[in-house]
Amino acid sequence: MSSRRTILRAGVVLPLAAACTPFGAGTSADAVKIAVPWGGAELQAFEAILANLRNGGQFPHRTTVTTLGDDVGTVFAAGRFAPDIVVVPQIGQIPRLAADDRLQALDENLWSDDSKKPRYADGWWPLLHVEAKGNRLYGLPFKATSKSLIWYDRTRFTRLNLAPPDRWPPWLWPALMTRLARSGVHPLALGGADGWMLTDFFENVLLAESRDAYESVANPNDWRPEQRRAELTRALRTLAGIWGFDGAFPGDIGRALTQQFPDAVRDVFGTGRAAMVVAPDFAEPIVRGCFGGNDVRMVETVGVSLFPGNLPPFGKGPVIGGGDVMVATRSASEKARELIGLLSRPELLTDWISAGGFIAPDLRVQPGYSPLLDTTLNLSGPRLHAWSEFDLADRIGSRGGDNPLWRVITAFLTDLDDPAKRESVAVDNAVAAIYELERSRRG
Repeated sequence: MSSRRTILRAGVVLPLAAACTPFGAGTSADAVKIAVPWGGAELQAFEAILANLRNGGQFPHRTTVTTLGDDVGTVFAAGRFAPDIVVVPQIGQIPRLAADDRLQALDENLWSDDSKKPRYADGWWPLLHVEAKGNRLYGLPFKATSKSLIWYDRTRFTRLNLAPPDRWPPWLWPALMTRLARSGVHPLALGGADGWMLTDFFENVLLAESRDAYESVANPNDWRPEQRRAELTRALRTLAGIWGFDGAFPGDIGRALTQQFPDAVRDVFGTGRAAMVVAPDFAEPIVRGCFGGNDVRMVETVGVSLFPGNLPPFGKGPVIGGGDVMVATRSASEKARELIGLLSRPELLTDWISAGGFIAPDLRVQPGYSPLLDTTLNLSGPRLHAWSEFDLADRIGSRGGDNPLWRVITAFLTDLDDPAKRESVAVDNAVAAIYELERSRRG
């Protein structure tokens, strides 16, 4: 399944022809070629950064950008048409690509500032340093994201005298959903056509259930096998109780399976057909687009909080982080390596941060985020860097754009829509598929 990320992250889809140049034909031989997973407003913001570098004289060389959605894996085998720099959305691909000698190691000095202090949170280090290659650095964080957010209609919750959704642990959600459904609104919106939106939801429920089980899916092992299976099963049953709730989504599961991320966000803040949506921080530009510049009404209407909320044994809700990482391909020129260093400079990101939909992974970036997210993520303080775990689907990685966890959770949602199958069948099928996925990764 393709995530169709080339269009999904913009409030309005912008013309891409001027921004996107195919590798090869019509491309200057000395141009630095870049492949990115973004489209729309994100691609436009990235192009603006490159233009500022060129116009300011910091990087006068020509660049070309191609947007590939999440399916970036195939570009590493593109021969002489391969890009020099790839922004990888699935961090789990990097060790394999490095082991296959498709990447160049990066300068370790990029990891630290002038005073030798790390520029990035500790959690990034083991994910981007490849042990099989002598713990050398093969990726540099460019864009961070919070995968543990829920956006909701604050006015509706207030009118129904409901506590914000971060006060509800996932296993009590059916009670919350019942109260919302009785008011005449669908409790949830979901963009199942974008597989990452399904896995984000699942991962948060699984991490709320058991950090050990979450970690063991990322790194298959024989950790307490009976308890691990029980906790994985319990998390999927909780998820089945939410997704299988009668009338959970506008148009029910069938529509949720074919709907994309932006339309799910608009179900809440555009049409008002749903009360809440579990979506990352980069939903913000789409949310803003629903209010047409009416910031007063937006602030009154939009609630955003951590999902799940305060849960034992964490004391507070676990937070899943994710992000896009820059790598240099095997054929990358010295100019390309220079550009990676320039793109890591935090002062270049000011405009994108202020426009919304961007969280800088660099610890040196000063506050400047929108009020919608600043309070929820404490972006002026420890910010997203305190995440509990990194996105599970991205850690597992993919081959040829095929993310296996997306397939498993999509099949799970499809089973819940099948009247011939019971909830228990959907759960059992998903547990078996996850264990099969782990066996294939071990072998």
